[in-house]
Amino acid sequence: MNDDEFISVGNNQCSSLKVMLTNEGILEGPHSAIFDYDFHGCVLHIRIEQCVVRTINVSVDSPMSMSNLWGFYTVIERLLMLLDGRFYIIESATFTGDACSEKDYSSYAHECLSRRLSYCKTDPAYCYSDHVFLMYDAVLSPELLSKWMQLQDELDIVHQVALYNIADTGITHDVQCANFIECLEPMAEIIGLYDNFFPNLKPGEKTTTLKMCIDAVISKYGKDIFAKEYSANKGKFLQALVNTRNRIMHIKRNQPTEKYLSGAESILYLVKLCHLYRVVILSLLGIDYAEYQTAVVKSVGKWNSWNGVLTNFLNAMK
Repeated sequence: MNDDEFISVGNNQCSSLKVMLTNEGILEGPHSAIFDYDFHGCVLHIRIEQCVVRTINVSVDSPMSMSNLWGFYTVIERLLMLLDGRFYIIESATFTGDACSEKDYSSYAHECLSRRLSYCKTDPAYCYSDHVFLMYDAVLSPELLSKWMQLQDELDIVHQVALYNIADTGITHDVQCANFIECLEPMAEIIGLYDNFFPNLKPGEKTTTLKMCIDAVISKYGKDIFAKEYSANKGKFLQALVNTRNRIMHIKRNQPTEKYLSGAESILYLVKLCHLYRVVILSLLGIDYAEYQTAVVKSVGKWNSWNGVLTNFLNAMK
C-alpha cells in the first residue's frame, strides 16, 4: 500500500479498534481502566485490561475514520510508556465497522503496524530490569489524558528525541546518550513554564549553560536516581555528562580531554536519564512522586550494581 492509498483507506469509517500487547514474559494482573473521553467532539469508550496480556479497546457510538482512531491509540500508548518504562509488543490490531470489508479493515491495520515508528521498539538493554513506575489503573483518567495531550504538544520534538534514544534503532549507545543529555536543556525550560521553578535559568542564552540545566533538573527531580554520583563528586559527574554531549559538537582534536561516558557507562546513564525524564514528565502531569518513589529507588539500585559499571565510573572521578 503506497502513501496515497494508506491515506485514502484510512479515511474510511470504523466503530472500534482493539489492540493486544505483550512483552517477553507475563504481564501481571488483573488490572483494568474503563472511562469515556471526548476526542474532537466524539465520545470514545476506552477499556484497558491486563492479565498475562494487555488489551486496549477504543470504541465509538458515531463512526470515525480509522486514521483518527489509530492516532488516538498512539497517544494513549505514549502515555502508558511513561508508566511502564517501555513500549510493549503489539501482537494484533483489529478495526471493526460497517463501512469496509473485513479484508480492508485488516489490510489497514497491518499497514499501521508496518509503519510504526522505530522508537516503539525499546532497546533490549533498557529492558534489563522492570521499569514499571506505576500501574496504569492507579492513575489513568480523562483528566490525565487531556494533560498529556497538552504537554506532548508543548514538548514537540523533544519527546520524540527522548524516545528514540532508548529505542533499538541501531544507533550506538554513546551517540544516544549524548543526544539524551542535550534534552535536559529544554526540560529545564518546560519545568520553568509549568512549575515556575528555576527562574534564574534562561536556556538558550549565554548566561545559562547546559551544566546548569542538568544540575537544576537533577537537584529537583533526580536526587534518588543520581544520589551516588552527587555524593561522590557532583562537579566531575556533571562535567562528564557535558563532555559526553560535547563529543557531538566538536571534531576529536577539539573535544575536551576530561572524562566522558564510555560505551557501558552510556547504557547505564541512558537508563538513569530516562528515569529522570519520566519522573519530570509524570510530575508535570500532576502525579505525586511519592506514589512511585519505591519503584524508582528499586530500579536504580539494581542498575547501580550492574556489572560494576557505576563503581568503576565513580573510581575514575576521584
